[in-house]
Amino acid sequence: MPSTRKSLLHSLLRYRPEAAAVLSGILLALCYPRWDMGELVWIWSAPLLAALWFSEPRKPGQARWKRGFTLGYLSGLSFFVINVSFITEISRVAGTIWAGIAALLALTLYLGLYFGAFGAFAATVGRWTMPGPETGRRDLFGESFAAIEVASINGAAWCGLEWLRGILFTGYGWNGLGVALKDQLLLVQFADVIGITGYGFVLMFVGIIIFCTLVRLGFEVKQRKRLRPHFEFALGVMMVMGLFLYGSAAMTRKPTETIDVRARVLQLNISLEDKWSEDLTLRQKIIFDYRDLTRTFVETSPHDLVVWPESAIPGLFFSPWVQDYFNDHILKGDDFHLITGLEDSNLQGTEIYNTITIMKGNTESYQMYKKIHLVPLGEFIPFRKKFPVFEWIAGGIIENDFTPGVSYEPLMIEKDEHEIGIIPLICFEDTVPRHTRKFIRPGPQIMVNVTNDGWFYDSAQPAQHFDNALFRCIELRRPMIRAANTGVSGFIDERGSLYDRKGSSRLPRILRDEESGSTYIRGSLPATLQVDLNPPVTFYARYGDAFSVGMGALALAVALNFGLRNRQRRFSGKSSSA
Repeated sequence: MPSTRKSLLHSLLRYRPEAAAVLSGILLALCYPRWDMGELVWIWSAPLLAALWFSEPRKPGQARWKRGFTLGYLSGLSFFVINVSFITEISRVAGTIWAGIAALLALTLYLGLYFGAFGAFAATVGRWTMPGPETGRRDLFGESFAAIEVASINGAAWCGLEWLRGILFTGYGWNGLGVALKDQLLLVQFADVIGITGYGFVLMFVGIIIFCTLVRLGFEVKQRKRLRPHFEFALGVMMVMGLFLYGSAAMTRKPTETIDVRARVLQLNISLEDKWSEDLTLRQKIIFDYRDLTRTFVETSPHDLVVWPESAIPGLFFSPWVQDYFNDHILKGDDFHLITGLEDSNLQGTEIYNTITIMKGNTESYQMYKKIHLVPLGEFIPFRKKFPVFEWIAGGIIENDFTPGVSYEPLMIEKDEHEIGIIPLICFEDTVPRHTRKFIRPGPQIMVNVTNDGWFYDSAQPAQHFDNALFRCIELRRPMIRAANTGVSGFIDERGSLYDRKGSSRLPRILRDEESGSTYIRGSLPATLQVDLNPPVTFYARYGDAFSVGMGALALAVALNFGLRNRQRRFSGKSSSA
C-alpha cells in the first residue's frame, strides 16, 4: 500500500509543470471582474516561467519550443475558459446550451494560441538559466544584465502578441495585462504614449524581474552564502517609479479653458426577451418609458445632452412612426441634444445599419454615424455560407448581417458658441483603440458609447467591457459618456477617473445600486462634464500602437536571429561529423 501511494505521488509530481502553467492562468483570470484582484498581475507569471525555464521536455528528443508551446497553451486555456465564460450566456438567446458551450470552446481554443506562442518563445529564445559558474557570468553585474535581457525580450514578445490578438480576425484585445491596473490610475497614465497594450511589456518585464530576483536571492543564500548586486531589481523599481511620477503629473494637470456640458444617461435595463418581443404591449411600454423619463428630466432642469443606449427603441429611424415619435413626443423643438442608438436601413431595405443619431429640436437636424467595427456572431456571421457551424451558433439570433459604415468624421453639437465633437462608439467599439483614435481631431471632443450588454445578462462581461473602455479616455485624453441598456452606464474623465473633481459627491459617476453595488438596474444618472477646449492630440492618438508594434518586431527579429544561429550550429555540427 505505501508503495502504491508513493507511485501515485511520483506520477502526480511529474505533472508539476503543467499544474504550474494552469495555476498561472487562474491567477491571471482573478485579476479581472468578477474578482478584481489586480495586484496579482505582478506575480501571476511566476509559476508559468518556472515551468518554461526549469522543466525538461516530457519525451526524449522533444523540441523545447514544443514543450513551451504546450505549457503556454495550457496556461492560456485556463485563463480564457474563466475570463470569457460569459460567452455561454448566448445560450439563452440561441435557445440551446450547446451554442454557448461551442462558442466558449471555439473562443478559448483560439485565444489560447497566443499564450502558446509566448510559451514557445520564452522556453527557447527567451529562456533564462539559473545563475552559476556554468553560465560564465562571473562579473559583478553580469547576472543582473542577463536577467534584464531576458525580461526585455520576453516583455517585447508578450506585448507584440497582445497587440496581434487585438487585430487578427477583427480582434479580441480585451483584458491585456494593463487592464488589471484600472484601479491604479497613477500607474497607467503613460498609456497616452504606449497605449494599454504597451503595458503588456511593462508588466511582463517587471514580473520577470521580480521572479529572477527571488530565484537569484534563494540561490545566493543557499549556495554562495553571500548576496550579489541586484541591478535588475533596481531597474524594475525605477520603471514603476517613473510611471508613478508621470502619472502624478498627468493627474494634476489642469486644462487652461473648459466648458461645462450637462448630460444625463438613461438605462432602462430592458431584457432582450422584452426588447424584441412580438407583444405589442411590451414594445409600447419601452417607447413610453423613454418618452416619460426624458420629458420629465428636460422639463424640470436644463440639459445639454440626453443619451439613450444602443438600439433604444424597436424601430428604424426613417420609419414614419419613429419620426413622429421624436418630433411630437421627445424633442418638441426644445433646446437639448438627444443622442441615441437606433437601427436604420437603406431605401430598398437590403442593408441594415447600427447607428448613433444626434437630434436637436426635430429630426431634420439629425446627424448619423453608422457602426464600422461590427461584432462577429453578434452583428454578422463570418463565412455564413461556407462554415455552417457559425450559422448554427448564431443563425437564430442574426437573421440578416448588418452593413458596416465608412465615415470616421465626428458628429457635432453646439454649446455656448463652441462646437464640440462627438466621437460615436457603438457597443464594443469603445474597446478597440485603433478604431477610436481615428476620430481624434483638434478641439473639444467627447466620446459617447451606446451599448447593450444585455446579451450577457448579469455576468462579468459588462464590467469587463467598461474596464477595457476606460483606457480610451487615458490614451486619447477625451472624456467618455456611456449609456447602456443593461451594463455599466456612467461618466469617465480624460484621466480615466469616475469621480467629479469639482463636485461635492465622493461617489463614482456610474449607475449602480447603492447597497448591492450592482449595475444591472434601471435608472438615470446626471453629470456635468468639464470639457477641455484645447485638449492635446496625444502621441498615441497620432501614432497608435507604434510602441507595441515595435516591441513585436523586436521579439520577431530576436527569434529569427536565434533560429538562424541554431541552424548554423547544427550545420556546423554535421560538417564536423562528416
